[in-house]
Amino acid sequence: MNFGRTTWIGLLSAAGVVAMFLDFATFTSEDDAGVDIRTTASVATEKQSLEAPRFVISSLGDGTSCKAFPMENGTPGHNGLSIETSCRDLYSPLANAKTWHNNKDGTIDLADFRGQTIVEFSPSDGLSYISVEPRTVVLSMSAEGIDPL
Repeated sequence: MNFGRTTWIGLLSAAGVVAMFLDFATFTSEDDAGVDIRTTASVATEKQSLEAPRFVISSLGDGTSCKAFPMENGTPGHNGLSIETSCRDLYSPLANAKTWHNNKDGTIDLADFRGQTIVEFSPSDGLSYISVEPRTVVLSMSAEGIDPL
């Protein structure tokens, strides 16, 4: 059987590709990577500050503000809440806020450990909210570090 030049080039190329893949498939490293799994796994991982959602709560009059950090806890619509102590300067009951509730109507409630609503925010422009309850205080809340897309 007499093969043409193109056929020989094709067969040699195919054999080279097969040999290359066999080399990769049978490769074993002789050098230890030097990674201590136990030490690496023991290092606590924290969310980067840009990844953690945070909201700025402020009063409309004097420009005082503080930050609130909702934390996922596995219950849909109900999250734990970490809030700065300076929020007490805006509205003293805010210091007792422990949970964040996303309601079906788009409002957000900040509540105490018993589930009693302290402040209810309603959507405003973009990623901002305005307080609707209690009516004795007017607060705004805006997203910071949240990707709107």
